[in-house]
Amino acid sequence: MEKVFQILAVFAVMMLVIYRFIRGRGHSYRPYEFVVRLRPPLPAEVEQRLIVAEHGEGCRLEMEDFVFCYRAEGSLTIYRRQQQGRDRQVQELAVPLDCTAVAMDPIDKRLYFEAGGYWFIYGQG
Repeated sequence: MEKVFQILAVFAVMMLVIYRFIRGRGHSYRPYEFVVRLRPPLPAEVEQRLIVAEHGEGCRLEMEDFVFCYRAEGSLTIYRRQQQGRDRQVQELAVPLDCTAVAMDPIDKRLYFEAGGYWFIYGQG
């Protein structure tokens, strides 16, 4: 019986070490989801702090450890930056087609897409 308790104690210590190792790897990712659709204009304080993406082949926003890539076909892919140089995809979600503006609020960590006379807002769940 004593051997069983020793094995359980070693197993518990190993699980604690593994848990600490995984937890210490970085911030956990909270996926984005649709929050609300608003008619313009946005509140002035929100509009002032928005970071607008450059239009081109696709829009790209970089924020902290994440890269947000918008495609006009209506998709947003979110990548986590890796130290090795290759970004890891953490989420892909459907967003409005042919947006005229793509922006991010760095304080609220919300994404803003303007299409069809509305602002579509996505936030972390």
